[in-house]
Amino acid sequence: MADNLYHSDGGSDDVRLPEIGNTSRNAPMADREVPLEGGHPALAVQQWLDGEITETAARRADVHDVELWQRINEEAERRRRMVTPSPVLDRIMAAIPQAAPVEPVSFWKRSVALNATGAMVAAAALLALGIVVGTLLK
Repeated sequence: MADNLYHSDGGSDDVRLPEIGNTSRNAPMADREVPLEGGHPALAVQQWLDGEITETAARRADVHDVELWQRINEEAERRRRMVTPSPVLDRIMAAIPQAAPVEPVSFWKRSVALNATGAMVAAAALLALGIVVGTLLK
């Protein structure tokens, strides 16, 4: 591996290469996972949220999680005390329709209302279709 390949000091073009003789310093590094002691601090919280463990078991999981649980409790208490401002509440309530929404009905369950004009147009369309089909079949 070369050091300082793009030097801009105008010096010599000598490139310094790493020493080959010193094997302890230049030993190849291996990639491997190293397990951390104590596990992930929020693992107990995640398991509790997933329903895998009870809240008391999650609280007893690790002494280091006390600060995390205190922050969770403080945030929960703060959110319990929150109240929606009255102008926002008024706008929300005004946006809700007064009548209950009607569930959509499928087209085959709807009642069909056909007036005289609609019946005459449908009859004329069927007559024209019959003439076209009869002409094509001759």
